[in-house]
Amino acid sequence: MTDPTATWQYLLARACTFRASDIHIEPNALSLRCRFRIDGVLVPHDQLADPLPLLVTRDALCAHIKVQAGMDIAQRRLPQDGHLTYKGAPNQIWDCRVSSLPTVDGEKLVIRILGQATQQNQLADLGYTGAQLKTLEGALDAPNGLILMTGPTGCGKTVSLYSCLQRLNAPTVNICTVEDPVEMPISGVQHLQVNEKAGLSFPVALRAFLRQDPDVIMVGEIRDDLTATISIQAAQTGHLVLSTLHTNDAPSALIRLVHMGIPPIQIASAVRLVTAQRLLRRLCPRCKQPRSNNDRNATVRYGPKGCIHCVNGYQGRIGIFEVLPMTPDLSAALLAHTSLKGLAAICEDQGVETLNQSGQRLVESGLTSIEELRRHVDF
Repeated sequence: MTDPTATWQYLLARACTFRASDIHIEPNALSLRCRFRIDGVLVPHDQLADPLPLLVTRDALCAHIKVQAGMDIAQRRLPQDGHLTYKGAPNQIWDCRVSSLPTVDGEKLVIRILGQATQQNQLADLGYTGAQLKTLEGALDAPNGLILMTGPTGCGKTVSLYSCLQRLNAPTVNICTVEDPVEMPISGVQHLQVNEKAGLSFPVALRAFLRQDPDVIMVGEIRDDLTATISIQAAQTGHLVLSTLHTNDAPSALIRLVHMGIPPIQIASAVRLVTAQRLLRRLCPRCKQPRSNNDRNATVRYGPKGCIHCVNGYQGRIGIFEVLPMTPDLSAALLAHTSLKGLAAICEDQGVETLNQSGQRLVESGLTSIEELRRHVDF
């Protein structure tokens, strides 16, 4: 496979077949390595079933991909970003974001496969329990307030945000989003992409949005105190605001806002709901095997085995969630400057299911393994 065009088409088709979210094309001193991120885990290309050897030169393959993504092939000393679309099977068009990085061995490319351009996600399909979904939908039905999705990078926050926008999208609702970058455009929603070089930052976009008569504002991520302040103010002045934060659990998001300089009284009045989430790999239903258990009364747990239908015993992912509504008790504790441990205790008293409890439920039901839960959640 010496043709870079054929190699690139093969890699993309292979990635889509195995539901990969990213393709890593990495230069070594004398060779080229390709890995796919499948269900959150990097898997070398040559470990997948019946792989073809990559005989194309790394420079030719990187140059071809950069051309397809509208990037400057002559620039190899600075990082670049690009975008391309891939037409797979009939009626399948995949959006891809390309990032290049100069390394000592050559350029490394990471291609993020954002999914089908026409793909829509429904909240009910993400893994929320009935009670959690009802609580989240209640917050989405409110006329104003701040809804936060929290968790580390790659835990599905963006998919959750877009699923919320899908539910809110209607001819009678003006929805504006500011993102970096825009990942899954929705018809009827006004998307704005951050451009720091041109002076278009999150705070600048948010101020402009407030003059555009919005009903719903989605901020891709609250990164600094100014973005947090404007988001809180928008939520207090008749707008429904959705955004994300990088915190380990839901109560930590409230503390994070305090550390950003937001007065607790504003947080208590503006925040309606905080969710924390993770994505766990599903055990392959065809090959999962029961674990030995000395306690006959205990629920049978399953572990991975591996077969031709899965990757290392797993196939697909499912979300676990901690859905925390802002209640009067929680607001009072926040105003009293209660510690994170104290806020967590109030959440427990209110019956909020933690990420660990949500994951344990999936383990007991045989959907995932205890090792996979421990990989994402602290015990």
